[in-house]
Amino acid sequence: MALPAGCELAESAGEFRRAHAGLKVRWVRPENLHLTMVPPWQCLDVDAVCRALRDEAAQQAPFEVAFERVSFGPEPRRPRLIWATGKAPAGMPKFARRLLAATGAAGESRKSFLLHLTIARFNLHDFKAMGTLTLRETVAWSGKFDALCLYESMLKPGGAQYRELCRFVLGEKSESGAMMQPMVSL
Repeated sequence: MALPAGCELAESAGEFRRAHAGLKVRWVRPENLHLTMVPPWQCLDVDAVCRALRDEAAQQAPFEVAFERVSFGPEPRRPRLIWATGKAPAGMPKFARRLLAATGAAGESRKSFLLHLTIARFNLHDFKAMGTLTLRETVAWSGKFDALCLYESMLKPGGAQYRELCRFVLGEKSESGAMMQPMVSL
């Protein structure tokens, strides 16, 4: 489950991509850019999880974020992606913990929350082909995360594909709950 990136962050990531077009990586498509709040887990009851997300999303205001750096990650010695990182806004780590508990994924292992936006992936062979390239660029990307989605992640040879199972607007309360999308392939 994740907070999908808005147009502002997608454009910043797109500018970075264009400036680094020569890198041998699989760039994340703009519509798939997201901030992971709960790592993937085996979801056995999608309807129940979507109801729980609707309730949690209604109680949470949107987040304004700032990303400060683009670098290789997550492990410096064995990187497998390019990501933008920054300091998590107040309340975001607590929201992530609430989501873990509300979805039944609380038993899943979870390190401390790290604000990160994956913008590209690669394998170790491709990384070695980049030679001695280092990547640690300072950026000033900002944007707003105002929705919460449950995605189904499908690993394909060309990279992960996501199917949106439900989406809710943060802070929106209504009779029928927040907006719930039907199952649609992205």
